[in-house]
Amino acid sequence: MNRHAPRPVRAAVALLASALPAWGLPGTARAGDRLKELQTEYSTRAGEKVDRVYHFGSQGPGDVFSNHGSHSNRQIPVYAWGTKADLGLIMGAASSYRDPEKLKAIYGYVPENTVNPEAEYADQSEIRKVLESAAAKGAKHIFIVWFDGMDWVATQAAAIARSQKVYTEGKGAGLIFQDYAAPGSNPQYGWVVTSPTYDKSELDVDAQTVTIPSTSLKGGYDVTIAGPNPWTLGPHGPEAPGYFKGQSANEKDKAGVKSVGRIMHAYTDSSQSAAEIVSGVKSYNSSINVADDGRPVPTLFHDLQGRGWKAGVVTSVPFPHASPAGMYAQNVYRDDYQDLARTMLGIPSVIQEKRGAPLRPGLDVIIGTGYGINMEPQHFKRQGKNSVAGNLFLADPDRKAIDVKNGGKYTVVETKLGVNGGEALKEAAEGAAKDGTRLFGFFGDKGLDHLPFRTADGNYDPAPNPVKLGEEAKAVTYTKEQLDSQPTLAQMADAALTVLAKPDQKFILFVESGDVDFGLHANNLDTAVGAVHSGEDAIKRIIHWVETNSNWDDSVLLVSSDHGHYLVIDRPEGLLSAPK
Repeated sequence: MNRHAPRPVRAAVALLASALPAWGLPGTARAGDRLKELQTEYSTRAGEKVDRVYHFGSQGPGDVFSNHGSHSNRQIPVYAWGTKADLGLIMGAASSYRDPEKLKAIYGYVPENTVNPEAEYADQSEIRKVLESAAAKGAKHIFIVWFDGMDWVATQAAAIARSQKVYTEGKGAGLIFQDYAAPGSNPQYGWVVTSPTYDKSELDVDAQTVTIPSTSLKGGYDVTIAGPNPWTLGPHGPEAPGYFKGQSANEKDKAGVKSVGRIMHAYTDSSQSAAEIVSGVKSYNSSINVADDGRPVPTLFHDLQGRGWKAGVVTSVPFPHASPAGMYAQNVYRDDYQDLARTMLGIPSVIQEKRGAPLRPGLDVIIGTGYGINMEPQHFKRQGKNSVAGNLFLADPDRKAIDVKNGGKYTVVETKLGVNGGEALKEAAEGAAKDGTRLFGFFGDKGLDHLPFRTADGNYDPAPNPVKLGEEAKAVTYTKEQLDSQPTLAQMADAALTVLAKPDQKFILFVESGDVDFGLHANNLDTAVGAVHSGEDAIKRIIHWVETNSNWDDSVLLVSSDHGHYLVIDRPEGLLSAPK
């Protein structure tokens, strides 16, 4: 099986029903809605070579809007709070990028042009050390908030949109995770390399085997091009902008890298990247906690659960997608959704049958989307011989078996048009907490495989995605009923805490704003920034819980991402509502 098969149901379909006037008309911008104005203009003129405030790709300013719609090999930021968390374990003098032997232990080889005796940055796989150390020191509550696809530049855009202030280096300010002081705990800030071991793999989902072909591009990080931190290019950066595009580079990109005597390194995908922060094992793209040699590897979630901790995942995208699945599941292939779901729910799956992996108890809380998305013919091969017709992400027999109404362990709540999703989820969470059951929340809808796109101004009326010249720009729209039927990410986080946070109960909770990635894959900054702001709201709920029910001696919060994209802000001041 080739991992390059297109991902299913990647973007929402435009719904036929019109949105209410309060949300604006699709493709139009209200007065003061700067990002929507820019995104609408750029989407309708994407192929023109003109000056813009921002663009996507290696082509530079004054060119077409985009020449890249995927990930990049940029470093990504890490934020941490809590007296038990210590980024100093992996950064600065402790950086593995200063030591070729440590790099060999991480990658399985010493990546070319990657050793840097002055490296301040860490490797993403070493985040496990920080979390594991916090638990060993006595932390009782660990929160991981994940902004899929958000690197330093996307953070900068979201912060400028929020604060209406421009910064061009450093941690920045304007977002809760940049500004929150955490009483009694000094906030920490760092950045990590996210590159995988290899970009390609040959997989058999039925046998759960993997082979790395000789044509695979290796991982690594070249500081002379990519720079010592997320806001500074290296000396070769201006001549080799295509380096960040890794395996997606075109001939011009490759020529630029070759001209400065360097080589390409692969950028990561979300699955191995998210998985490595809790497994500590760097792997090939599309792996879910399976090493390059095919070994299933345990995660921090498994280890803590074995010590009596509760565990949960919350996401704005399908619950067995790459990042949430990466916390708990094991599989050679990220798109084997029904088997990933089984592992997350504590149901025997192909990884037990074929590789003898231990059957884990399953997560105590799972809340995400995927409801209403059905299996199509092309999905059966990707999910293997044991795939079941019906829902793409959760086999119908498994869906029935987990419900407490049928003798299962989960109180189940699903999308129901005409019923407020936030209130339904709250009620289900309170019921699960009272009855001592687990909680499974299954949201989304037909044609909607994520929570509705929130936009930069806080509404739900996205600007259109880029189109070819001469084509009509179309934007996603939602009915009032459809919006009402879905909870917000913040409400999902609240529900998880209702179930997990019992007196004297230790727990670990993963919360993901996954649609940052969806927006940036579509070269749509309006929806990406809105998703960052949605994640911010979830962080505020977590902070409120810690300040009200715990403290920063007992709790640890880590905020980060799996990878970046190739957003380039040519004129940051142009993002202001009243641009200079």
